[in-house]
Amino acid sequence: MREIRYDRFGGPEVLTLHTDAPTPDPEAEEVLVEVSFVGLNPLDYKIRDGSSGRSKGLELPAGTGREMAGVVIGAGSGLDAAELGSRGLTPGTRVFGMRGPEDARGVAAEVIAISADDLAPIPGEIPDEDLARWAGLSLVGLTAIATVQDTARISEGESVLVHGGTGGVGQLLIPMALEDGASSVLATGRAANAERIRELGATPIAYDTTDWAEEVQRLTDGHGVDVVLDTHYHSTFLPSLDQLAPGGRIVALPSLADLSPALERGVEARIPAIVPGRDRLDQLAQGIRAGRYPLEVSEVLPLAEIAQAHRRLEEGHTRGKLVLDVRG
Repeated sequence: MREIRYDRFGGPEVLTLHTDAPTPDPEAEEVLVEVSFVGLNPLDYKIRDGSSGRSKGLELPAGTGREMAGVVIGAGSGLDAAELGSRGLTPGTRVFGMRGPEDARGVAAEVIAISADDLAPIPGEIPDEDLARWAGLSLVGLTAIATVQDTARISEGESVLVHGGTGGVGQLLIPMALEDGASSVLATGRAANAERIRELGATPIAYDTTDWAEEVQRLTDGHGVDVVLDTHYHSTFLPSLDQLAPGGRIVALPSLADLSPALERGVEARIPAIVPGRDRLDQLAQGIRAGRYPLEVSEVLPLAEIAQAHRRLEEGHTRGKLVLDVRG
């Protein structure tokens, strides 16, 4: 089968397409999935170049990718037909999901073995042409849920600032914040993406044509916002502390973010912890099915062009999700 692997840390050029990789044997509680699409995330290139904490201890050569959509084609010895049926994971079922935090294996392959707990069925009425969007849903969706519901704990009537409103996570943070009671959401993004931010229900702030901090002050009449959800961190975290209303709080999404500047000022600052699992995957499925989480796929590239896709991610201006087509 075809599979993407790399045998050393480095740039996108280390990613290699193998055409004779063995088909994996599932463990007892694993499901065998024929992969259709793979969602890409900045975490993928940070693991690949060695800059992520997840790179430490990673055994090379390694696969890449965390999330996907595909079709169940088999299962391990611990999952009989009745158990698969009760989970909605019988062979032939279309599924989406992502590997758990302790599973370092990639998903950019034609067939993968993955824990049954890390999968959920795709609703039957979803057309096959929409599967690419489901492939890109799990990681950003679970991150958004952890950010809004577990960490920010947005209350009715609070104002929110989202940094990176048209990225994969940002496009879910906006509707989730509004769903949880935010009275208004401001979202930074490039001027070219302002209309997309409006479609999501937020007020756009064009960071490439205006001073975003001044815009926050103008739009809030100098009061600032109650909550900042910062998907960027490096250039936005420190100045965001000055845009918080009294008693405001900030959530920084990068797992290695340094929160000490906020804590030293007495500002509540936290990093979300993703909680994988079937319940939350089902929550995402219901939200997508109902049209509440309109995640956008900006481009679908063939599996062989994964190096090009990683370069796009590294540029840092991806709108929505980049997805790999593994079929054929």
